[in-house]
Amino acid sequence: MKKFTILISVMVVFLLLTGLAISCGSKTTEPTQPDQTAPQPAKTKEPITLRLIQPAPPGDQLVIKDEALAERFNKRAGGDYVIKVFPSETLAKVPEYFDAVRTGAAEIAAIGWPIFTFQDPRLGLLALPFLFDTVEGFADIQDETVKLYDPIFKETFNAKALGAFVTGGMDYIGNKPVKVLDDWKNLLIGAIDAPLAYMVDQWGAGSQVIMWVDLYGALEKNVVDGGMMGLHGTINMKLTDVIQYVTVLYSESGMNGYTINLDVWNKMPANIQNILLEEVATTCKEFNSLFIGYDKTDPEEISAMGINVYYLPKAERDKWEALVMPYTNEELDKGGEIGAKLRQMAKEANKKYPYKER
Repeated sequence: MKKFTILISVMVVFLLLTGLAISCGSKTTEPTQPDQTAPQPAKTKEPITLRLIQPAPPGDQLVIKDEALAERFNKRAGGDYVIKVFPSETLAKVPEYFDAVRTGAAEIAAIGWPIFTFQDPRLGLLALPFLFDTVEGFADIQDETVKLYDPIFKETFNAKALGAFVTGGMDYIGNKPVKVLDDWKNLLIGAIDAPLAYMVDQWGAGSQVIMWVDLYGALEKNVVDGGMMGLHGTINMKLTDVIQYVTVLYSESGMNGYTINLDVWNKMPANIQNILLEEVATTCKEFNSLFIGYDKTDPEEISAMGINVYYLPKAERDKWEALVMPYTNEELDKGGEIGAKLRQMAKEANKKYPYKER
């Protein structure tokens, strides 16, 4: 009996030891953790896209300049931000451009500010008839204009003004000659903004406000006898195909400017802000110089196409101006501080760059 008990004890110990060994051998293996010291693949950072809307069609010089601006900016921004240009009305219709930037449907707009007088009358003051006498004078005050209007963009459009440049002046184009005041009588003129419409009304013509993109069709179909348009735009939009006469008089100043959504601007690092401002300034300086040159060469180019080009003498221009200046001064008065500042800027610019006979 004693031997049997000892045998049982030995077997129990053996089984216990065997079970322990099996238990240890079947222990679940934890998954292997990655080596944290090994090089990890670099994460690709997506750039922030700035959509720049521009009303001119692809291939137009205004689009090409924005594409060049984008290329320079993108290279300097190092992949953190990129500008992509959307010409024509691919992202927004022209009357909606400022609202598109305000709401973030686009980040940057490159377009003439006076077009949006219907949203803020102060923008129209820039394009009042006969406020400036020459393209040189208007170009001279563009930097000051940006500073003057930046608070308005912030207040009204949730945007920041980045830069501005001239696009020439408004001259007569049409299918009937206009050399003296009496020639305006019985003409129907397509005006691309309200001040131009008022102006030709004072000269005895009838007016119809027509967006510049629709002026070609109106002239081609004889809906209007003529229009008020910048000569460089006349060439680029091939309005020269549907007109016979041009009268050069520089009645109203044309300009384009860059604005950016204010929230987007405020989130930009300071170095990116500076790059954008520098590249916009480069573009504006270049185009101010170009349009000063175009003011001289565009009439010659149009004349070479067989179109009759007439340079309005200063004495005759003074008569036309006298009929319109009461309106211009009244609108400047309504503009308060902005109007007063613009009046002083114009006075200095016109003294420096007066209208000259050609």
